[in-house]
This record gives sequence, structure tokens and C-alpha cells, in this order.
Amino acid sequence: MSDLDKKKNNNENRNSISVSYVSDLHINVKGVPFHLCKEMLAKRSSKVSSLLERNEIDELRLILRDLEVDPETFELVERFCNGCEFKFTSDTIVSVLCIAYYLGMNEEQSSNNLLGKASEFLEQRVLPSWSETVNALRSGDKSFDKLTDVGLVDLFFDSLIEKASYDPRLLGELIKNRVETDDYRPNPRRRLFVIDWKSEDLITIPLRLYEPLMIRAIKSRSIPVEYIVLSVCKYAKKWVFDAEESLSGQKREAIEAVERLLPHQRGLISCELLFESLKHSIWLEANSECRNGFMIRICKQLDMAKSTDLKILSRGYGEKAEGYENIELVKTVVKSFYTYYANEDSENVSHFVKVAKLSEEFLFLAASEASLKLEAFVELAEMTVAISQGILSYSDGIYRGIDEFLESHGYLTESEKMEVCKVLECSKLSQEGCERAARNQKLPVRIVLQVLFVSQLQIRDTVAKEIKGMEEKVDEEEEEIGVSSDEDEMEKMSNKLLGLEIENDECVVHRWKKTKKKKISVWGQVKRKFGCLTSSSYSVDACTCDVKKKKKKKIHHHHYK
Repeated sequence: MSDLDKKKNNNENRNSISVSYVSDLHINVKGVPFHLCKEMLAKRSSKVSSLLERNEIDELRLILRDLEVDPETFELVERFCNGCEFKFTSDTIVSVLCIAYYLGMNEEQSSNNLLGKASEFLEQRVLPSWSETVNALRSGDKSFDKLTDVGLVDLFFDSLIEKASYDPRLLGELIKNRVETDDYRPNPRRRLFVIDWKSEDLITIPLRLYEPLMIRAIKSRSIPVEYIVLSVCKYAKKWVFDAEESLSGQKREAIEAVERLLPHQRGLISCELLFESLKHSIWLEANSECRNGFMIRICKQLDMAKSTDLKILSRGYGEKAEGYENIELVKTVVKSFYTYYANEDSENVSHFVKVAKLSEEFLFLAASEASLKLEAFVELAEMTVAISQGILSYSDGIYRGIDEFLESHGYLTESEKMEVCKVLECSKLSQEGCERAARNQKLPVRIVLQVLFVSQLQIRDTVAKEIKGMEEKVDEEEEEIGVSSDEDEMEKMSNKLLGLEIENDECVVHRWKKTKKKKISVWGQVKRKFGCLTSSSYSVDACTCDVKKKKKKKIHHHHYK
């Protein structure tokens, strides 16, 4: 049974039960007939009473059509007017408020009025709950346009922002870069409403309500910006990335709103989401402000990206997109990155080093794809060489990409292999890279010969450096030895001249007899001090104190005066 048939059956049952009034007003609400009593409706509604007085009751149909009332909501109005039991829900409360407001079903018309009862339900049952508030906001989307002057939208927004300020996890759980999430505890002093841990997600509300709500949340500064970003990223995934391709117009509006809501702070948004957003903004033909906004954010943190993030840009569009169809977009992003940091005039080159390594990793990742064409690989390799020029000392990353491409494309001819290898600078290979390349049978013979030549040059330079280093070391040691030997000799001479002593009854003169013969004039004064010479004799032979100890003869001593 269809929903329309159910509505008709409910209407028939309702009419069969309520027989205490005359049904003299027949109205169809979106195909569902309703039979009402004019007098009963006029007692509850000032608008209906006025129409009856002017005999313009037919205009009621136009009013209901303009309010876009659905049958389920109007049934509540009918049951209220007939005095039957009815029940409000968060799905219908906003529509009921809208009808009650425009039909004048307020306390001025009756003390038992529909507007008062609906307002009481909203205040006591809907606003205290996050899930009920989100559900009412989502379900009453069309009715809010009729209630802008009442301030009902602001009431809902303030309620949601207050709850999210109390517990930001209502916007979602942070997975990365938020260690304190697990230890987060709400402030018990501010517990003024019910917390729904299995709550409705805010991203389910329409964009025209979601964007102004998030703008107000950002301006309030009461919610951590990480949670705002989390919610916006989830919204982009649901309404842009995972949405049906047929809804291109809605997706374009959504991606433009996402760009307006995301902050520009470096590292706050994942590179994956930024690359996806940039790709979709181009594909959906979003405005230039949107595309440039995502490009600027990527340029600020390209050094934080992974090779798989770059693959997002190179991929085609659509569910069946494969391979690397958009190399130009990758090149545009890299060029914009260098332009951005060149304007920053920073001496920090770490960003450039990381991007150069990122490019090598991306080249290796792309080379492993069997669907990658030769022309696309050469284009990527040339871009990688240009990025690493003057930044990286060795071209080993380029070699690894070439080796991987040759591995996954074994059908290439010798000339095609040479085309692949033309970007390789053999002279920039490290010693380890040369050793591997020299044994690589997939490389063309000409490239292997170049590698061997470079390897020989590296060995020659290494040996020359080692020899030079050894010579410099020897020279330094000789200089140190020469200086120290001169100083030691002078010190020893000074000690011998000034601190000599007679030991074991041996004359000091004879210690120098063998090396310093007949230098009477030099040692004369020293000998006289020890009594080895008389005042009248300066001959070495005059010294009779040196008695050889043979056969333990008696030792003769001089008597010094």
C-alpha cells in the first residue's frame, strides 16, 4: 500500500470516528482529502474566521499551498481543531508552528491554542536535545523561510552552538592531531540540557541552513576550530565527494560553501581533503575564488603531503577514473608551491627538500602502474628532475623510478628504454646507486657503460681524497713532532745544566766525555763547581775521581775542599 493510500485510509477512519461536527469544508492537501467544519476551524483560527466573514474561505486552499503544508502536518491541525488527541514530533513541529502562526491560531483567538502548545513542545522536548533539534531543523527546512521574521532560525542556531560549545564531540570525534580528545570532560556546571551520545549528525541539514550555522559558530569562537573543520570536511565528503554525479549543480554550491568555511591555517586540514576539493572544484566548474582558495591552502602545506595525495590530482574524474590522466594539474600545483614560497622570501629550504623527495616518491608510485604511458612517465620524470635540481645531491630517486617503470613495462623496446633513461643523470648517482645500476640487466647497455664510467671516476676521486687526507695527516703529525721535539730538547738541556747531581760517586764530566771531547772552555766552570778541576789545570785527564770498578777494588774518593 502506498503512502498516499495510507493517508486516505487514515482520513476515512478519522472521519468515521469524529461525527460530532458537520464537514462542510473540503480541502485537498497534496492529493489527500480533508473534511473540516468551518465553525470549529474558525474558533481556533483568526485567519479562517476573517475569511468566513468576507466569504473568502476558498482562499484557505491558496494559503495552505503557499505554506507547502504536507498531509501529515495538516492532519495534526485538523485533529486539534476537532478536539481529537494528537501528538507532536520533531519532524512536524516546525511545520505546525508555521501553520499555527499564519492561520492565527494563537492565544488571542483561544486560550487553548495550537501555537502555544507547539511552542511549549519545542521548548521542553526539542531544544534540550541535540538530536531532536537537528532533526527539527532538517525536517522544517521549507517552513523556515516563512518564519524568518519570527526569529525561529536564530533560536535553533543558538541552541546547537551552545550544545557544541559544551561538548564539541557532538560535531564528530577527532582521529588525528588531538591527543586530549579521549580525556575530554564536559564542564558539569554548564550541564543545562540532555546530551545524546548517539546523536544526529549536523551535516544532514540542508546547505542553506548549514552554512550560516557554521559561520555563526566560527564567529562565536566558543567551539575549537578543529571540530569546525571536522564537520565541514564531513559535509564535503557527504555532499560532494560521495554524492551522485547527476547532482552537479548542488555539488558545485556545496564545494564553494566548503571553501568559504575552511580556515587558511597550515596543517589544520588534511592534504587528502584539499586535493580532493581542488579536483572537484575544477571538475564542477566552481568559481575562481573557490579554485584559488584550495590552491593556496595546498601550496602552504605541499611539503606535508604524501605520494598518494598527489595521485588524487593526477587521477581522472568519475568512479571509473584510473591511471594518471591529469599530469598537468600536478605540475601546476608544484609550480604554485614554488611561487608561493619564493614570494615568502624565506631562507628555510626544508620545504623544498621535502617536496623534492615527495616528487621522487610519487614518480616511483606512478611507475608501478602498468597503465602509465611512456609519455606520461617521461613528463613526470622531467618534472622530478627539475624539482630536485640544486636541492638533492643524488639522483638515486630518479633511478628507482626508472627501474620500477622498466620492471612494470617489460615489453619496451631498446629505443623506448633509452627514451625512459634520458632523464637519468648518471653523474649524480651515489656510489651505492652506481653499484646497483651496473648490475641492472633491464637498463640499456649504453646507460650501463655510462654508469661504469661514472663508477670508475668515483673510485678514482675516492682514492685521491684518501691519499690527500693521509698526506695532510702525516704533515700535521710531523709538524707536531718537530715542535714538540725541539721543546723537549731545550727542556732536557736546561735540566741537565741546572739540575745535575752526583750519583753513585760518579763524576758528571765523564757522562759527556764520549760525545763532547775537549770542550774545556764550555764545561770548565761547571767542573770546578763539583771539584773535578783545580784552579791551575783545565785538562780532562787531571780528573782522578773516575775510578773503574773492577774486581771490587777499593774505591778512592777525592777530598773536596
